[in-house]
Amino acid sequence: MAVPVSVPEKALELAYETSSHRKQAVGDLVTIAFYFLLRSGEYTKPRKVKRNGKMVRATRTVQFRVCDIGLWKDGRILSRNSPMEVLLTADSATMKISNQKNGRTGQTLHHETTGGKGAVAALARRVHHILSNGGSDQQLICDVFQDKEWISVQSSEIVAAVRAAAKALKLQDRGIDPDMIGAHSLRAGGAMALKIMGYKDSTIRKFGRWTSDTWMMYIHSQISELYEGVAQDMSTPL
Repeated sequence: MAVPVSVPEKALELAYETSSHRKQAVGDLVTIAFYFLLRSGEYTKPRKVKRNGKMVRATRTVQFRVCDIGLWKDGRILSRNSPMEVLLTADSATMKISNQKNGRTGQTLHHETTGGKGAVAALARRVHHILSNGGSDQQLICDVFQDKEWISVQSSEIVAAVRAAAKALKLQDRGIDPDMIGAHSLRAGGAMALKIMGYKDSTIRKFGRWTSDTWMMYIHSQISELYEGVAQDMSTPL
């Protein structure tokens, strides 16, 4: 089930009302996932399974690392080791794909800043947190330094944060059952936001790295609900 942009915004707000680095990381990752249309396996702790007596990655997807993140200002890349105030001046960000579900590599995702609540600022905070705490650029963007040890945000934490945000926004009153929301809802929500804004299906498919129109299955049933009232809003004189 897809979620509107208010959900990642609320999740981020709730996260930064706490002093927990882990919860703040979850809030930032939720934001990044929504805007970059990420699969949960690309930005959370790798899931492992046992094969032939050995624990191996469940999929070939490689999670995003700090070195895959580029923060840009006026066409020039900023040093990842820059102070937070410098990183937050970035006007765009890129994420380089090492490997993903469909096996494609070498692609680069790009987004321009939308302010402190957006994905560029969230990436800046993730990069700064990891490197300023002695981490390396090979670490996953889901890594968190808390209580003198490194831990990694798990997919279940993303789900919990998104559901909590949905409940805080009382989305159940709009027909969106919080218990039906999962980590995939961020990816679907990002796609739905693009669809409602008028982007072509081919553009959405390319941005989300889908190889077919399967993404439409995520949002088709919700499009009519979210379009309700749009015409009235658009006709309101400014």
